[in-house]
Amino acid sequence: MHDMDDEELFWRASMVPQIKRYPYPYAPKVAFMFLTRGPLPLAPLWEKFFKGHEEFYSIYVHAHPSENETISEDSVFHGRRIPSKVSTYMTL
Repeated sequence: MHDMDDEELFWRASMVPQIKRYPYPYAPKVAFMFLTRGPLPLAPLWEKFFKGHEEFYSIYVHAHPSENETISEDSVFHGRRIPSKVSTYMTL
């Protein structure tokens, strides 16, 4: 769900915006996706890298469903997990 009005939706949907100004406050961001089968490698180093710049990035952690690593609430990785499924298939 979102809380965008029609003008914001139109701006986001257009490939080349015709609007000269942003209809909402805009800060460019970089997305980071961590793909892992276990605990996040080098997590303390990444914590230091991200701290203090929260408005400039989005973090996503895509981990194996059996991974139940406990992440503290003050971590930059808290609440960033993307649910995944394990699919079994055979390749020839």
